Amino acid sequence: MLVYAVDVGTTNLKVVLYDDQLRRLGIASAPAVYARDGARVEFDPEQLFDTVLDLIGQCAANCDDIARHEAVIAITGQAESLVINDQRGTPVRPGMSWLDDRAIAEAAELAERFGTDYAFAVTGQPYPSATWPAAKLRWLERHEPETLASARSVLMIKDDLIRRFTGTTVGEITTRGFTYFWDVSNGMYWHEMLDFCSIPGGSLPEVVPAGTDVGQVSEDVVTRLPGASGYRVNVGALDHFCAMVGTGSYADGIVSESAGTVLSLSLLDHEWTFNPDRKVSFHSGLRPGDTVLFNGVDGGGAALEWFRRHGLADMSYDELEQRLRSREYREPPIFLPYLTGVNPPDYFPDAKGAFLNLDLGHDQIDMAFAVEEGIAHLLRRNVEYLSPEPAHGMVSTGGGAASAFWNQLKADVCGVDVLVPDEHEATCRGAAVLALVASGKLNRLEDANQLHAPATVRYRPSRTEQRQARYRLFADCLRRLYQS
Repeated sequence: MLVYAVDVGTTNLKVVLYDDQLRRLGIASAPAVYARDGARVEFDPEQLFDTVLDLIGQCAANCDDIARHEAVIAITGQAESLVINDQRGTPVRPGMSWLDDRAIAEAAELAERFGTDYAFAVTGQPYPSATWPAAKLRWLERHEPETLASARSVLMIKDDLIRRFTGTTVGEITTRGFTYFWDVSNGMYWHEMLDFCSIPGGSLPEVVPAGTDVGQVSEDVVTRLPGASGYRVNVGALDHFCAMVGTGSYADGIVSESAGTVLSLSLLDHEWTFNPDRKVSFHSGLRPGDTVLFNGVDGGGAALEWFRRHGLADMSYDELEQRLRSREYREPPIFLPYLTGVNPPDYFPDAKGAFLNLDLGHDQIDMAFAVEEGIAHLLRRNVEYLSPEPAHGMVSTGGGAASAFWNQLKADVCGVDVLVPDEHEATCRGAAVLALVASGKLNRLEDANQLHAPATVRYRPSRTEQRQARYRLFADCLRRLYQS
């Protein structure tokens, strides 16, 4: 059995080919293509599907003897991006990326109509956002009523790919909590919100568990794929949750950090109960009864990339790493990484980025250190908020995890072991694991840890009083500047 793991990322589309022992046989990627116009960020669903088919072909091109194997296409990736089709399955309009920010006023309207606390209890999302399909559909009802009038299926991006492969319209449960119209606790659509957003009746897909096999690839699509004895499709799961499986961090007490442009944190929590004062996004997990907590922090790697470009004149990350390692730091500045404004867990509405305690003795490397430390401080605030009980460890993936200096700094600041697997395709590996479990090749998700598991580097914390004092100073600056 072979698994083509398809990752529908925001920046890149990727396909990784695995055998049933999780050996990687091939990999191919291509940039995601968008049409941008101010706050509008749109994509062509048909072009995206064509690209995925092409990447599957590239993966198979250099592999021998694949035609005799059964193949499964397992789909992971982003959640919120929206595709609306007519009765023939043709897109009524371009797809709307989750990056599309046109529905800010509509998001505020949702808050006013339902109240953020009530909506949080239903949807699992602490606050409404223009990101969510609910806000975009409310915008379409107001500005493009003809779009909704002709809609016969309202799908998320993964749903549309599954439909194109199989002709079956289903949604996968771990992505539903990112719609703002799914009742997470009761496992059903939130009908009050559907009515308010004028979502056409019968247009939403049936929802199935993560990792469900949904049947054969349709005959017209099989002709466009590499040879195989048969093709099935597995619905996979949300990219962040698949990455947890791919790194062995889908376990109680282990925080999974995706250190990319957005700092994303996930935690499996079997003891979770709803608390309206604990503003953490909660979602259905990969198994019945699982709850996964999730926080997305915009002020993560984006802040370091901003400073690298504008404060370091595009210095390479390798050179920055070398220069950060080559000096001792006595009293560097404090940096508040709130360049994008509101960030969990504090949600200060007036927050901005800031350097504090600067003097004439500081240079650009001191400031770069402050940026990395400031993001580590924000990471600690989120880890402690996400997991009131001390975490057993933190598994870090993504571009930021390539920096040994930063990994050690995060361990020191957060006071937990930081584990960095040598696995750059954790999301695809996790999707392949779900497919292998569904096929019976593996009994449990945890069994994948015995199959070609990636080597891991462990960074152990050193919690000195100086480090603790720096964190207290960061928290005090944040409170004095932005806490109302």
